[in-house]
Amino acid sequence: MSFFIRNLKNIHPFISIILPIQNEEKKISLVLDAIILQIDSPDKMEIIVCDGLSTDDTRNIINKYQKQHSFIYMIDNPFKFVSTGFNLGLSQAKGDIIIRIDGHCEIPPNYFENCLRLLKRKDTDIVGGAIETISNGKIGKAIASAQSSIFGVGGVNFRNSNSQKPSYTDTLAFGAHKRKIFLEIGGYDEDMICNQDDEFNFRAIQLGKKIWMDPNIKTKYYSRSNFVQLFKQYYNYGFYKVRGIQKRQQIFSFRHLVPAVFVLGLILTFSIGYFLNNIWILFSIFIVYLIINIFSSIIISSNLYLAPLIFLSFWILHLGYGFGFIIGCFKFINKYRNNFLNDRHFNREKFLANTPV
Repeated sequence: MSFFIRNLKNIHPFISIILPIQNEEKKISLVLDAIILQIDSPDKMEIIVCDGLSTDDTRNIINKYQKQHSFIYMIDNPFKFVSTGFNLGLSQAKGDIIIRIDGHCEIPPNYFENCLRLLKRKDTDIVGGAIETISNGKIGKAIASAQSSIFGVGGVNFRNSNSQKPSYTDTLAFGAHKRKIFLEIGGYDEDMICNQDDEFNFRAIQLGKKIWMDPNIKTKYYSRSNFVQLFKQYYNYGFYKVRGIQKRQQIFSFRHLVPAVFVLGLILTFSIGYFLNNIWILFSIFIVYLIINIFSSIIISSNLYLAPLIFLSFWILHLGYGFGFIIGCFKFINKYRNNFLNDRHFNREKFLANTPV
């Protein structure tokens, strides 16, 4: 990687990178290239690609990389969910440090070096940085802007690429984990089809672990590029956030309740206003939201033509998350007492046997 790695080769920890992916033919080369460029000691690194039986050209692309790099492995994830794929990869990981990277993100230069430095110097179990959300096309750029704003996603530290202050945090994306944390708290909960990293991070916090975020480490995250995909994404986020709250028996953050309260408020004021034939009640919450949305869209827009698209992006991600959360409350109504960790595809015996001496 650099002077740091070359001069500490004898004590440099082995790093396992786990990529749970499916149908990532457009981005997987960028992801792998960004990783490989940082590897000066191939004997100290492994890349475990957990593929959800991709039907595009993803597997062929990975096969080509495998012919050139012996440290790249690919295993099948027939369940096709991120949580299961990660656990399958985790079971065979040999690393002292274990890092999850997605198939639609690009890690920055010196990412591994910076993570190792933080894990060595800080009293922490997981480290990572902020994400810079990017996309192509007008709609994609508008979505990326909305997902990076306070009004769009609340005060989520790792999504704020303008943040400058390193600090302990409650969650982050693409973290570097000390190996022992998985032996102590388990793998990803496989009931979490979405938000599995959020649930894992909050479980870690509840069990006394610490997460450190340095915003100077910025990973590029490629957002959705159309509104249908955005709605599905945030609907699922809201839907499975309910399951995460059930699992942890605690609300992660009150910001997760805001979209559902907003949607319920809209339904309630529309219903009461219509019943009472009172236009002020009918549109009270709608108008307040409309004003804040317009103002926020203009403020964060780099070009005026993007403002209307950002405006729509805010509506879609807030309504999607809110409706998803509400539906999730009904869908999982019989599961509030089922808070047991389901990480059955994390083979602890195999993981323990692979632990470096």
